[in-house]
Amino acid sequence: MPTTSLDPAPGKGPIFIMGAMGSGTTLLRLVLDSHPNIAIPQETGFMRAYNAHQFIPFKWSGRNWAKRLGWSREELDEQLRIFYDTLFMRYVEQHGKQRWGEKTPLHVWHVDKMAKLFPDAVFVGIFRHPGGSVASNMTRWKFAFARAASHYDRYNREIVRQAAHYPRRFALLRYEELLLQPEPVMRELLGWLGEPWSDDVLSHHTVQSGRGGKEMVEGRVRVGDPIDVSRLDKWTRTMTPKHQQRLATRLGRLGEVLGYDARDPAVLQPLNAREALLTAGTEWRERLDRFADLELRERGQVPRNEQLYHPRQWMLMPVTPVSPGPDAPQPSKATHGPLRRAAITVARRLPPGVRRRLRALVR
Repeated sequence: MPTTSLDPAPGKGPIFIMGAMGSGTTLLRLVLDSHPNIAIPQETGFMRAYNAHQFIPFKWSGRNWAKRLGWSREELDEQLRIFYDTLFMRYVEQHGKQRWGEKTPLHVWHVDKMAKLFPDAVFVGIFRHPGGSVASNMTRWKFAFARAASHYDRYNREIVRQAAHYPRRFALLRYEELLLQPEPVMRELLGWLGEPWSDDVLSHHTVQSGRGGKEMVEGRVRVGDPIDVSRLDKWTRTMTPKHQQRLATRLGRLGEVLGYDARDPAVLQPLNAREALLTAGTEWRERLDRFADLELRERGQVPRNEQLYHPRQWMLMPVTPVSPGPDAPQPSKATHGPLRRAAITVARRLPPGVRRRLRALVR
């Protein structure tokens, strides 16, 4: 008889939600934040501030500023851990709870630092069908298809890589199963987190609306909206047939890794042998071996905004915003010459591993 539950996570520290934009991270935050013991505020992006503490942005001598004051890296990290824990714990105490969490999609690129900064932290990853996630970002943030597909590919690759790297501290679930089977999913998740069951997580919309806060939060999500299963296949009606074909070509194989069929939103292949809805990092190690051709154990290129701002590598330049997205705007196609546009078109057709090596060479 298959075992349907995971052993509890090794720590009961902060809960970090990991996911690409448009994958249901805000919904999962609202659900967990409705638990009597757990407080997860709107996303903060605080790890960019952590980076700035390590290397003062755009200052030539900015890297070792604390060392020159007699502080080792470990000592500075300990002070920053206390600092950030204090900030989040005020939010926790204001809501009469005991444990804090955080959800910011860009933190996918900071897992190693977060794991070191908070040794008792745990990570909860959430996936969504590539069609649903890509269509969501195209609709909400007006991303071009190529940008939305690239975001899905890069972020989800990094999540499964880190899940395999931190096997006992990572657990992953799918957005579709959270919508279709909210109680079984949350019972498994809360059991893994070491938290008691609460019916409040099944009525997050009532709990959140009753607090009298903002009606709309990050991701343009309305806190009073209940779980809506019609979202599962909405993308099949809003995405053009041409984009659906490109989706299958671009993200079909990665979708298989996550148990999806790029053309059929109803397909949810099991991700583990336990017939469970929550999959541990140990199980992802085995799954990545089955898809060795995708090189999922290889770290992808870290986005510019998540790197240290060394003045010899980066400079500030004024730009005209071209995208309503939540992060820095991307250059518009109008700024690309014909040769560059042709090179980009060719590069997009290359295998993922070749593209990553090419980007490294160009950089």
